[in-house]
Order: sequence, then C-alpha cells, then structure tokens
Amino acid sequence: MPAPVLWQYNFSNFNEKARWALDFKHVSHVRRSLLPGGPRAMLFSLRGTLPVLDLDGERVVDSSRIIAALERRCPAPALYPGDPRDRAAALELEDYFDEHAGHELRRAGFYEWRTSPGFVSGLLTTGRGRGTRAFMRAVLPGAMTYARRRYRIYPADAEQARAKLTAALDRILAEVQPSGYLVGEGFTVADLTAASLLFPLARPAELQYAYPEFPDWGALRPHTEHPAVEWIREMYRRHRDPAPVTTG
Repeated sequence: MPAPVLWQYNFSNFNEKARWALDFKHVSHVRRSLLPGGPRAMLFSLRGTLPVLDLDGERVVDSSRIIAALERRCPAPALYPGDPRDRAAALELEDYFDEHAGHELRRAGFYEWRTSPGFVSGLLTTGRGRGTRAFMRAVLPGAMTYARRRYRIYPADAEQARAKLTAALDRILAEVQPSGYLVGEGFTVADLTAASLLFPLARPAELQYAYPEFPDWGALRPHTEHPAVEWIREMYRRHRDPAPVTTG
C-alpha cells in the first residue's frame, strides 16, 4: 500500500494532534500542507475541515477519527488504554478537549491577533516562502472576514472561549495522576489531545515547524502562565519527537 497522506495546515492545533499520533506510532507518511482559502483547502472544507488522512485507500476526516483508524491499523504503541474503564475515561477526555480547548483556543487567539495582520499572515503561511507570505498578507482581510463568521471570532464569543480555556487548563490539573498522565500509568489519547490542542500556549521546544514569534497575548496572557502549561511542555518533552516520521 502507498504511504498514508496527511492533508494539513502546518499551523493548526488539530493538525498537530494528527501529526503527533502518526509520529508516536512511527507511521511513515507524506504531508501535503495547504493554505487556508486555497482551491484544494476549500474543496476539503466542503466535506469538513483538515486534517484529512488518506489511509489504505480510505479518506479519514477529523483528528479523532484519524487516531481511531491508526489504532486499528497500528495498535502498538497504543494510544487507547487496554482497561475498558481507562479507555472510556481517555476517550471522554479526548472529546472534552476537542470541544472545550481546541476550538476555543483558535477563537480566542485569533480574536487577540485581529490587530496583528503581519503575525497572522506569517502564522497561516508557516514554512512557506516570502512570495506566499506576501500573497497571504494581501488577501488576509477577506480571509479573516470569512473566518470571523465561520468560527465566531467576536468579543462575546472570545470572552466565553477564554472562560472555557481556563476550565480546560484547570481540568488538566484536576485529572493528572501520580504518574503524571491524565489516565492510568501511561501516555494516552487524552494526554496527546490536551497537549497538542493547547500547544500554542506552551510553545514547546519539540515543535516541528518554525512558527513566527507570537505577539502579546492580551487577555490570554493569564492562560500562558497557568500551571498546566508546564504539564503540556512535559508531555512534549516525554513523547514528541521533533523529527517528523515522513517520506517524500
């Protein structure tokens, strides 16, 4: 079978979740990095959003479904605990951080960065050349108008997002076990999800892409100083290889 192909945005936290799962399981894969608003990216958005993984002749949409498919294809090393109760707890936490951390950080972050077009255009074109960055800077106003409507990047929504992020960070501290992990004695999908979706707050050294320097976090600054942010860095230190397992 051909190598799996990951269609991704370099900058996205949900895409980092899928990348980490592939690398953790040592699955050689090809990455196809798209630009928001580009023709192929818009085509994918008609069916959902990125990441999308082409795996064994099937197209898998959504980071959680990608991990489930990888667990079936490559059960070791496992991200799902063997114990049924631990597995249920890990999957519940995956769903919680998907819904109350990943989306909310995107919403609150882009609201804070609304006055930093240079940073936003640089972030969206992570890993691209100067010409692509200049193009993105030119089309950014229209792209952000679309993004504000789609992702509800408005003052009241951003305020609610910040409150949910605080709750998500607090939950990490409440759930962490003596082992240092959220469920049981080892690294699971719960840890990977919480750490990957909140990685911009931590900026761990193991990140595989050179993101632009973040501007002032504004109202999100307390979140970057939350004690759970150090836990995120620790998960990256323990389990994130900075060298991607890619081919081609």
